[in-house]
Amino acid sequence: MRTIESIQTVYIEESIKNGLAARGVLERLPNHVKVQYTNSPKSILQERAQKGKSSSKDELMIYRHKGRFLSGCPGSDGMMCCQYFVLHLGQGCLFDCHYCYLQSFLNHPMMTLFGNLEDLFAEVNQKTLGKKNFHFRIGTGEYTDSLVLEPWTGISSHLISYFADHPNATLELKTKSSHVESILDKDHKGHTVISWSLNPSCIIEAIEEGTSSLEERLEAAAKVQKAGYRTSFHLDPLIYFEGWEKEYHLLIDRIFDIVDPCRTAWISMGSFRYTPALKEVIQRRFPEDELTRQGEMIQGIDGKYRYFKTVRQKMFRSIKAKIESVDPRLFLYLCMESRKTWKDVFGFIPSSAKALDSLFEERRKSLESSIEPSLELASSLSPPS
Repeated sequence: MRTIESIQTVYIEESIKNGLAARGVLERLPNHVKVQYTNSPKSILQERAQKGKSSSKDELMIYRHKGRFLSGCPGSDGMMCCQYFVLHLGQGCLFDCHYCYLQSFLNHPMMTLFGNLEDLFAEVNQKTLGKKNFHFRIGTGEYTDSLVLEPWTGISSHLISYFADHPNATLELKTKSSHVESILDKDHKGHTVISWSLNPSCIIEAIEEGTSSLEERLEAAAKVQKAGYRTSFHLDPLIYFEGWEKEYHLLIDRIFDIVDPCRTAWISMGSFRYTPALKEVIQRRFPEDELTRQGEMIQGIDGKYRYFKTVRQKMFRSIKAKIESVDPRLFLYLCMESRKTWKDVFGFIPSSAKALDSLFEERRKSLESSIEPSLELASSLSPPS
C-alpha cells in the first residue's frame, strides 16, 4: 500500500523555494526524501508524461502555478448545481481509487502542488473580500486529496489560518485520509469544514486503494469535531452491488456512532458516474472490477454514464430515509443530479443554483446559532411543481 512515506523525491521550482509553501515543506520532510531544485518543472512533467508510468507515485513536484486558483465548480450539463467554488492546490493523488476521474483527466502521473501560495491568497482576496453580502463555500480536493500530504506540506494548515480571518467564506477540506493531527490546534474560528468521502468498508477495501480505512476516517472526524471543527460527509460515489442497502445503512449507523450529527454541516449523495474515456481506463487498469459492468448504465445529457434512474432513486431514497431516522435535521443534498431526480427524491426542486446555495447558507447560520433546520424547510423557496 502506498503511503506518504512512499514519496522518495520532491522537486521544487527555484523561483518559489523561499516562499511560504516550500519553506514549510523543507521544514517537515524526513531525511530519506531527496530534494531537487529545478528551473524547468514543465520539462520534468513532460518527461513523466512520455514515460506514462500511471502507477508511479513516488515523486512530488512543487512549482509555480500560472493559472487561476479559484473557479466555480464545473458541475455537469443539465445537473443541479449550488454555487460552490473550487480552490486548486495541485493535481494528482497518492491514492488509487478505481473509479477516480483523474485517471482520464491528467496527462502525467506525477503528483504536483502549487507552491505560490502568496499568489493564491492574493487572488482569493481580490475575488472575495469586496463581497460582504455573499458567503463563499470554497472546497479543495477536486484534483488532489486535501490532507493526504499534509504531514509533509502543511498547505492546508496555511489555508485554515488564512480563512480564519475571512468571515464571508467557508473552506471545505475534502479527504479520504486520516492525517488531521497537524490541524487540530489551528485557530480556525469555525470557518473550516473537514469532510470525508465515505463508502462501506467492503468498497473501501476493494476499490479505494491506499486510502485510510473507514474506522480511521471516522476516528479522525471525531478528533476534528473535538477540536471545534464542523464535519461533512460525501456518500459519493454510491456503488450499486448486491447487499448495498444493508451495507450503506450500517455505514450511516457507524458514522453517527462516532461523530456528532449536530456538528455535521452537510451530507451529499452522488451515484457512481463515468465518461466513456474513464470507462476505458477502468477496464484496462482493473480488469477484474465490476464497476462498469454491474448494474445497467445509461448515458445522460452531460455525456456521463449513470445507473438507471430507478436504481439511483431507490438508493437515494433509502439512504435519505436512513439518515433522517438518525436525525431529521441533518442537511442532505444531491450532487451532479437532475432537477427531476431532486423532485423524485426530495419532493421539491430548488428553483436555481442560487436557491440551492441559500439552503447551505441557512444551514451555516443555523449551526452557528445552534438551531438545526431540516432540509424540507427549503421547499418554501421553490414550491413543488
